[in-house]
Amino acid sequence: MRFVPVNELQEGMVLAWDIISPNKSFMLKTGVTLSNDYINYLQTKGYLGAYVNDEESANIYPEIAVDQKAIVKGITAVENADIDGLMESASTIVANITEKSAVHVDIMDLRSFDDYTYHHSVNVAVYSVAVGKYMGLPDEELNLLCQAGLFHDLGKRKIPLEVLNKPDKLTDEEFQEIKNHPRYSYDMLYKRSDVPSQVRKMVISHHENEDGSGYPNGLDGSQLTTAEKILHAVDVYDALISRRPHKDPYAPVDAFEYLMGGKDILFNGEVVEAMRHVIPTYPIATEVMLSNGQVAIVVEHTTDPLRPIVRIKENQVYINLSLPTFSSLFIIASGVFSFDYSHAVEKLNESRLTTKIKPKEIMLVDDSIISLQQIATALEDKRYHITALQSGMAAVNYIKEKGAPDLVIMDIEMPIMNGISTVANIRKLGYYDLPIIFLTAKGDKETVMMCIDANAKDYIIKPVRPQYLRARVAIVLDASLER
Repeated sequence: MRFVPVNELQEGMVLAWDIISPNKSFMLKTGVTLSNDYINYLQTKGYLGAYVNDEESANIYPEIAVDQKAIVKGITAVENADIDGLMESASTIVANITEKSAVHVDIMDLRSFDDYTYHHSVNVAVYSVAVGKYMGLPDEELNLLCQAGLFHDLGKRKIPLEVLNKPDKLTDEEFQEIKNHPRYSYDMLYKRSDVPSQVRKMVISHHENEDGSGYPNGLDGSQLTTAEKILHAVDVYDALISRRPHKDPYAPVDAFEYLMGGKDILFNGEVVEAMRHVIPTYPIATEVMLSNGQVAIVVEHTTDPLRPIVRIKENQVYINLSLPTFSSLFIIASGVFSFDYSHAVEKLNESRLTTKIKPKEIMLVDDSIISLQQIATALEDKRYHITALQSGMAAVNYIKEKGAPDLVIMDIEMPIMNGISTVANIRKLGYYDLPIIFLTAKGDKETVMMCIDANAKDYIIKPVRPQYLRARVAIVLDASLER
């Protein structure tokens, strides 16, 4: 089987995995042949995609961490705020996961806009237990953690749906109401003497950050248990990879980049590392594009989360990307999204109010959507107009067509054409003095020398801290004005 994004589903495809809404108002069973009506319904309701069976994906099966009947039962209990049913579901989920010697949570999202909150809670519970098991938590604590995962968003029932599902930006008042949901969840559990106090504390703390910047109580990492840190990180991860009325889903690899960027700031570093081994960056049965242009399907995990075993669709050849033989071959896109990475993916800040001073043009170039969004947000200012591109080739072509910006912020570690090569090609176009700030995850001497040789104005080590980035950008732009 293989996972097919909803916009790529075609009439005649055969479903390989049940799609069931919690109240069973809509259900497609394994073996059903998809019609245009079914596909349109899945698109309208906001499903991410579906698993299908075909010759290209024969004998490929994701690992099933938890029996689907248990998942559906848990979703139904969340929908009905059935505390007893949820505690029973927690025991079943923990039993399913602990009986396995090793666990990968592979199944891609099969939920709609309508049942997001219910399905999200079960996903968080499953992820939490799998990560907790990997980190060596005892079964008793796993059961408490699973309960907290199932309970953590019950308080959202008190928030109006028009606020929860608002496609536009929330007002300050609406966002504050959203931030009240951990307290609402806690209050719903407080009168239940059979709900352990540890569970209630996990529930109210699931938006607290390592650096104390979270809510509702501003606790820092020293005041949080490992279980609470797990719940927080997997809650954010599942929200990132989910399709919502106000956002498209992030690919798992981009969601993990966000978590990695927030290590020891928002999230506990050990928890994030455990998640990378338990929740695959490239789930089995998803399609990926390789750097040589071939499309493949992930068939098995290796010890390196970024380099699985894949099977080429065209000729059915297996390739273990973790082997030295294939060190020059890597994944450049995953099948949750389109493979078209050759053009500008997003132009930001187009709707800014006009000012008497023309804003400075800043080009961001990074193969990671998450990184682009983080940097663009950090630089959100009426003095700047930002264009975001996802590849070096796109940057070169953009400058050929429209000329150079005032500043380029360029990731070094990009596939196909890395940042150093991209800048070299830009220089060949005649833009010898174009200011460049490189972004890199490496601070070694070799990388620094490459930045100097490329005549870069600055280099910044990832993860990028917003305040530092803004300061460095201001310095470079001011210096360019003085020339």
